[in-house]
Amino acid sequence: MIVRTKPLKINLKQTQNPLDDFMHINHYSANQEILFVRYIGIPNSIDTYNESILKIDRYFSSHLSTAPYLRILGLEPISNKNDINRLSTIWDSWKDIVNNPGIDSYSLYQTPLCTQLENETLEWTKKITFLKIISLYKESYPNSNATVLKNFVVKFLHWIETYLPKLFKNTNVFPKVVFVGDLKHHELLFLYFLSRLGCDICYMNPKEDIVNLYPDVETFSTLYKCSTCHSGNITIPDFTPAPNLEHTFVPPSTISQSKISKPAKQPQIRTQAEEFSYEQLASLSNAVVMITVYADENTILCGGSGVVIHSSGYILTNLHVVAGGHYYSVLYENETEEYFTDRLIKYHQLYDLAIIKVDKHCSPLIVKTDNNLVRGQKIVAIGSPLGLFNSISDGIVSGFREINNIPMIQFTAAISNGSSGGALLDMYGRVVGLITAGFDKGQNLNLAVPSEKIAQFAEKFIEHTH
Repeated sequence: MIVRTKPLKINLKQTQNPLDDFMHINHYSANQEILFVRYIGIPNSIDTYNESILKIDRYFSSHLSTAPYLRILGLEPISNKNDINRLSTIWDSWKDIVNNPGIDSYSLYQTPLCTQLENETLEWTKKITFLKIISLYKESYPNSNATVLKNFVVKFLHWIETYLPKLFKNTNVFPKVVFVGDLKHHELLFLYFLSRLGCDICYMNPKEDIVNLYPDVETFSTLYKCSTCHSGNITIPDFTPAPNLEHTFVPPSTISQSKISKPAKQPQIRTQAEEFSYEQLASLSNAVVMITVYADENTILCGGSGVVIHSSGYILTNLHVVAGGHYYSVLYENETEEYFTDRLIKYHQLYDLAIIKVDKHCSPLIVKTDNNLVRGQKIVAIGSPLGLFNSISDGIVSGFREINNIPMIQFTAAISNGSSGGALLDMYGRVVGLITAGFDKGQNLNLAVPSEKIAQFAEKFIEHTH
């Protein structure tokens, strides 16, 4: 029989800003570029280095990202005899496949390899990549006997069973893995294995790059060297999630120890919700888009902004932005590709709200559904005034108005033409309003549709991540 399932086609993405790109670039389908960065040394100071690690922890454990995330200080060893015997049996069923390069693809397809992934493409890619790993191992250790090879395979299968179910629970977006510290060659092969399944990998070593790097891994990873290589021991902080936000990632107790020392006590985590910094709020602009409205193939009617409210491509904007358009182009931050669509899903004339849809996945913003804004409360506006993509301004809620019997939020953050359809956020990163208008004759007299009206209008399209 013929196997019609196609494996993932993964290419390496180059980067000059590895840690920022690792956090903010997401992948949702096959035929994508992934990041595999070897981040060697420390920038500026040890404190800066550790804060960079904690920043990644906080980002991926908050609602800013839906990507599965693991931070690892060494892959988990295997010691249970029952597990060793069970995985040895799996290897027995694969030895003939490994030793017979001419075996038909259907037999390979039908042979189980540990816990099966729900996604058929990923499962098929897993098996093909596993054979590639065995081949790389044999090339690197040509004198290994059958027992040594078996020991390596059993350990590798243990890692597959341990980490893949945690990383691939959500197949709508590919996972992120950070490995901090000294990396063994077998562990490097596992990181390479994960990268071929679509994981973004960030290997961080403050001392030095791994020696005797596998040629295939060197070709499929990007080296980024910081200004200083630190020769002494560094205390790496424990995994620290974002405050008061549930997370489904690996807790510190399940992360293996490495040669890098760790503090005796886990840092205290605040239990009350904390306001975001302006830098954190600015990072949410990934989910605020610029919309260009076309009358026909070459004629542009107008432009505006939009807010991603669902990861499947649903974008909230103002009706007055998209009304009369024949089709629309949507541009996401940090991307050059425009996404074109003619799908106007829903609109409401009185609320001046509309939803369009594009074939692009992106982590959505959270829409605040309760109505407890107060006058004087700090807010941030994100939009594209005068085509200046995703400009950010801050201000306060200055009042609540009735405009044509429709409730509106009045706010002071600066906006201009093109801001319409942008996001008005509270200091916790939640959408509290959709920017809709400003008074040309007044200074900083601006209006937004309140989030409770957005929730009523877009109830079936808002993605609730908590």
